[in-house]
Amino acid sequence: MKVMIDTGANRSFISIKALDPSYGKHLINKSHSRIILADGYTSLSVFGTMTLSITMGDMLTSIKAFVVKELCADCILGMDFINKYKLIINTEEQIVSISDDYKRTTLKFAVNKNEIRYPARLINNVWVPPKQTVTV
Repeated sequence: MKVMIDTGANRSFISIKALDPSYGKHLINKSHSRIILADGYTSLSVFGTMTLSITMGDMLTSIKAFVVKELCADCILGMDFINKYKLIINTEEQIVSISDDYKRTTLKFAVNKNEIRYPARLINNVWVPPKQTVTV
């Protein structure tokens, strides 16, 4: 599963597409709703919440996450996870350090630059004529 650590996200999220169909029974709070993201325009469809168990290196972690319809990654770990496990992100050395009450583990980033996708949504409608490029 591809996981993104996002310092701009207050909470953690997982795409329902990334879950095995049997996980639907494990939703803690089945509530269909929508949440608005920080830009004030983009919204996500929320199916409920569940506790995720994630193994990072040799450390087992857990976090309560919103289950949403779709994301740019399978799972986004937000500031709730970052603070809980005292993450240290070293972009220069491309490593992330994670700790619990007993130990600290350091992991190398696994970045595939050819597969990075950034979903975007425009605020205004834009018309693109055939066989032309438009800068927005």
